[in-house]
Amino acid sequence: MKLSIITINYNSSENTIKLLESLRNQTDKDFEIIVVDNNSDDVEQLMDYRTQETNIIYIKNRENTGFAGGCNKGIEEALKKGSEWIILLNNDVWVESDFIASLKPILASKKGILGLPIDEGGETISCGGIIRWLRPTLSHGHGIINSGAQVGSDNNNMKHRYAIGGGMCICDSVFKKIGYLDENYFLYFEDADFSLKAQKFGITFYFPDKPVIHHSVSASTKKLGSPMLLRYHYRNALYFNLKNGPWYIKLLVWPWSWLNFSKQIFKIIIKRESEASKAILLGIIDFYLGRFGKIVSSI
Repeated sequence: MKLSIITINYNSSENTIKLLESLRNQTDKDFEIIVVDNNSDDVEQLMDYRTQETNIIYIKNRENTGFAGGCNKGIEEALKKGSEWIILLNNDVWVESDFIASLKPILASKKGILGLPIDEGGETISCGGIIRWLRPTLSHGHGIINSGAQVGSDNNNMKHRYAIGGGMCICDSVFKKIGYLDENYFLYFEDADFSLKAQKFGITFYFPDKPVIHHSVSASTKKLGSPMLLRYHYRNALYFNLKNGPWYIKLLVWPWSWLNFSKQIFKIIIKRESEASKAILLGIIDFYLGRFGKIVSSI
């Protein structure tokens, strides 16, 4: 069974190297690593590490294509090389030395998508995400999905669950059946979108209780700055709900956007969190103008 681990680097070489070090120390070393760099400015440290670890495949994008675009580039490369399972890991996670050895027996008997349990600090483990309609963010479920649960598209309990992109294993047959990640998002919601699409095609999901991956929450995306993150969140939330919601949610997307727009105008007038409100307004405008992918300018 051939495994390919894909991670995306964007101006975060230190985190990426920490992940690569944890992968180098695996007891089972029979797997492939693909690092996709999204046109980072500070890749010197990563390139120095590359000279020491020649078995890692590095792909350098000419522009920042976001999480989905970077993953898709790595997925294409992995499938060309005949990988049977693609493992997506955030570059700001690290794994125990028995990660691959524990994961292989689980994957050997499965077909579909496997959501890895993620330790995000504190006392709980994220076991898949939770979809809540008409919200600007999606939350990670802490212990809501029972350990070891197998959930198919015909199970009502799966309707509001998704596999978190920071720790997701995907069988090669899934891509052949449903395609790749939607690059319109650039950042946020793409994992939930991919999961819902897979459910519609009858792909089976699994949420084992191990192996656990360890995550430093949002270490990479913090570099974008809070207002920009808000802009992505609101734009993508509108797109996600209109694309994936049931019929009544698709109808409610429009009044929900108007309500949010009016609320931000009011906050700007009274000079309350004006910078954040302006970013949210721009995100809503982006949605209406069909400006998806990377946000490159304001209006």
